[in-house]
Order: sequence, then C-alpha cells, then structure tokens
Amino acid sequence: MYLYQKTFLLLCTAFAFPLFSQDLKLNQILELAEKKADLILAGQKKVEEAEYLKRKAGKYKNPNLSLDYGRRRASNESGPEYSVGISQDFYYPGKRDLKIKIADDNEKYLLAELEQSKLEYRFSVIKLVYSYLIATEKAAHVNDRIKRISRIESLIEKKVFVSPESRVELFLVQNRLLNLQKHLIVLEKNKSIEWEKLNFFLELKSEVLIISPWLKSHTPFKKDLLLAEMFERNPILRLSKSKIQQWKDETELAKLDKFSDIKLQGSLGEDKSGVANRFFDLGVTFAIPSLDTNEDVVKSLQAKTNSENYLLNHQIKILTTRLNSSLIENESIHKSLDRFSIGMIPSIEQKLNFADNEFSKGRIGLISYLELETQLHETHEAIYDYQMQFVENLTEILFLTNNPDFLGVVNVK
Repeated sequence: MYLYQKTFLLLCTAFAFPLFSQDLKLNQILELAEKKADLILAGQKKVEEAEYLKRKAGKYKNPNLSLDYGRRRASNESGPEYSVGISQDFYYPGKRDLKIKIADDNEKYLLAELEQSKLEYRFSVIKLVYSYLIATEKAAHVNDRIKRISRIESLIEKKVFVSPESRVELFLVQNRLLNLQKHLIVLEKNKSIEWEKLNFFLELKSEVLIISPWLKSHTPFKKDLLLAEMFERNPILRLSKSKIQQWKDETELAKLDKFSDIKLQGSLGEDKSGVANRFFDLGVTFAIPSLDTNEDVVKSLQAKTNSENYLLNHQIKILTTRLNSSLIENESIHKSLDRFSIGMIPSIEQKLNFADNEFSKGRIGLISYLELETQLHETHEAIYDYQMQFVENLTEILFLTNNPDFLGVVNVK
C-alpha cells in the first residue's frame, strides 16, 4: 500500500506540473481565438455579401436596344423597312432610394449579428480560460495535499512504539490519502476536459502555459448608466431594431409598388416600299393601379412590423431583468470576494506549513492537523469558486452592455 501511494504521488507530480514550450497571455489568447473563429469569419463574409448587394440595389437597369428589318409591299411596290429602337426602365420616384435603404438595413442587421457573435465568442473564451486555470490550481492544490499527508504517513510509520492509537492514526491517514488520490483523478480529468474545450477555439497542438490575472475588484457599477448603455448598444436589441427598420422600409416600398416602373422608348426607321418614308417614335409605358393596389401586402408588412415591436418590448423586459439580477449577484460576489480574496492563498500555505512543523514536533495531534487541513482546503476551494462566479457574472454584464473590455473593467490592464 505504501509503495503504491509513493508511486502514485510521483506520477501525480509529473502530471500536475507539465513542461510548457509556450506561454500565452489572455489578450493573446483572445486574438488567436478570433483569428481562427470560423463563425466570425462566416459573419464577416455575410457582411461583405450584403455590401455588394447594397451597391447592386442602387444601380439602374441596362437599356434595351432593338433592331428590326423586313420588307413591306404597298401599291404593287415592295421595298425594305428597317428601324432601330432603344428603351430604358426608370424606377418610380422614391423606389430606388428605398431599395438602397432596405439593402443598408440588411447590412446593419448582419453587422449587429456579427458584433453579437464576436462578443459571445470572446466571453466564451474568457470563461474557458478561467475554468482551465481554476481546474489547474485545484489539481495542484490536491496534489500538494497528497504530498503533505504522505509525509504525515511517513512520520507515523517511523514511530518506535506502535500503539493501537498510532495504528488507528495510520489508518486515518491512509484513508485520507486514498480519498485524495481519487479526488485528484477527477480533478485531472476535469482539467483535461477544460483544456479540450478551450483548445476548440485555439487549435493548438499541445497545452500551453496560460497567464491571466486573478480578479480582485472593479469600479462599482452604476445601474442607471448600465441600463442606458444596454438600451443603446446591446447587440440583441440592435438586431431587433435593425429588423424593425427594415420592415418599415419594406412597407414604404410596398406602398409604391402599386405604381410600376416607367419605361421610356423611342425608335427611328425608314420604309422604302414606295415613296421613302422615315419615321421617329417616342413613347412611355406604365401600369395603371386600378385592379391591384398592393394594399394586402402593405397591411401584411405593417402587421409584421407591429409584431417585431412587441417582440422588441419583450426582449427589453427580459434583458432588463437579466441585468438587474446580474447587478444584485455582483454585489453579493463582491462581499464574498472581500472575505475569500485571492490574496488569502499565501496565508493558507503558511498555515499548512506551520501545522506540518508543529505536527512533526509532536505539539499537535493528528485530528487537529487533519481538521485544519480540511478547513483550509474548503477555503481554497471557495476562493477559486468565487473567482469563477465573478468571471461569469462580469462577462454577463459586459455582454448585456456590449462592452468587450474585460480586463479594463477589472482594472488589471
């Protein structure tokens, strides 16, 4: 049993502290992830496509050229007849501008969609970075616990006189080691899984050393200011507003669609079937809106616009509730961070070293040592759990207000 534990300890140490050939800071990771983001690249191409369609929407149709040739017979005389004609379609006044505006609305919608994708992508990577870092810290901490408890086991085994109490203490320590080894296996698995999730965005061949600051505090949020920023900049609301504007412009275009485009045409020709006659024609063609006034289409688009307005109001209520809830949670997390600051980690190490030293000198009993070790472990877990809660809460608030500057908000640039 003892040999197995020592071997396991060496293996755990090797896996807990891998050698990295590269290190990346958070900003570098975010830049790398965005460059390799197929979803973002696809969104950029959609915007590019919309830009070309907007250019196309403002162009006039090509003119039509016609050439006619034939023979005409009149009064027993025949001769050739030929003509050349040209026609040009013109938009009904106002239609061209509306078509350009609708294409512009579509481009703005896709830009808002791209902006939302970038924010979601960015904050997903940030959360995964901290999930991976925290999983690494927890695994390293449990690995350190195993080493400490193994030293306690060695001290007990070296006792000259083995009493029943010493044997029970040894059993307690060995059982604690077994549970810690089991826990470490789970933590190492979690760490590997978190890396795989993060590497989905990075596409690296092996793990790298990630450097990102632990969070301490940020400038207190002002609720009214955040709500105003959310109403103005939130990508979800911008998507809805862009779509509403597009439907409004579609409605205005539908009102004009009852008037057809205007065609101007002219032709020049000559008839030589008798006395040579030359002719010149000019004409205009347009539809009379007497049977179909397009009112049904207009009313349909108006109903669609009203529907989108109701959905926008619903989204505003949902997002307002999300932001208010996140701000309440933010205050609670801040109180917890004051008590479970990342700055407590060195003091945990100092307390454990003190307990190690005192136990080796026989000044404290095993039960007291194990109880302190357990409580300090729980504190260590809580510190990093609050770090993750803080990251998740902060990214939610920043997403709702369309603020990509994560490090700037937590004052760790």
